[in-house]
Amino acid sequence: MPVFSLATALWPNGVPFDQVIAEVAAAGFTQCELFDTKDMADDRTAGERRRILNRHGVGVRTIHSDLGVNLAALDDDERVRAVASVESCFEPLAELGGFAVIVHPTGRNANVDAELHIGAFRRSLDTLTARAEQLGVRLACENLQHKGQPRPLCPMEDLRRVIDDYPSTVGICLDTGHANNNGLDPADEARIAGERLIALHLQDTDAIEDRHWPPGLGNINWRRVAAALVEIGFDGAWTFEVGTGAAGPAATAALLRGIGDAWAAGRPPSDLPETETAAGFNAL
Repeated sequence: MPVFSLATALWPNGVPFDQVIAEVAAAGFTQCELFDTKDMADDRTAGERRRILNRHGVGVRTIHSDLGVNLAALDDDERVRAVASVESCFEPLAELGGFAVIVHPTGRNANVDAELHIGAFRRSLDTLTARAEQLGVRLACENLQHKGQPRPLCPMEDLRRVIDDYPSTVGICLDTGHANNNGLDPADEARIAGERLIALHLQDTDAIEDRHWPPGLGNINWRRVAAALVEIGFDGAWTFEVGTGAAGPAATAALLRGIGDAWAAGRPPSDLPETETAAGFNAL
């Protein structure tokens, strides 16, 4: 049976950490994905966070590193700063008993030589892999969307070619919405990721924008996705990375838990109830 996790990006900035974790638990989730620049930005110690998590019976599966950094920057000072930002997630993750840090491999690099950026990303991975191994955590490199512009490593096939040159410390995070928006079948992308797939971001889209809708609200074929994950033997957490519905984060979390329960019972989402509409959800 899948273990479902909930990305705390569902809650807006400024909501206290203890409230977020309490609402994650109230919805029935026992795993979560924290967001570096939101959930880790206050002055709480790792011990204080751990006590809050333990009190509510919630574990940290993953931490998403800062979206604004570029590990493939050609300016080496910028790239080194990006590496340091991602690296700063490792120790907190290890202290909280987490599994992997989610990273975006590239920034938006239009009209440039993709191989130069891939080379820069490899240099970043070299440093990050060594540090992750020291702390016993892993890196999950996410497939991104290109939005019609040149951007290296968006298709899983390209990302897999780079990841295969690294030890199992480095894996892949499949974002289903990004794959869909790139005109690729998320199920096929999961199969290409294969044994290197260690994390998921489950979100639905209309194949146009990065909607972060609950599964069943867009046009992804979730039965195919579920079948592909079973086929490759994926045993990691199934993480919902979804925007907030009109009823608020707690109600959206409960909706997602219901989707997870139906999924675990062999009923992948197709259409959400009529009360749930695309207009009711805010993109992340």
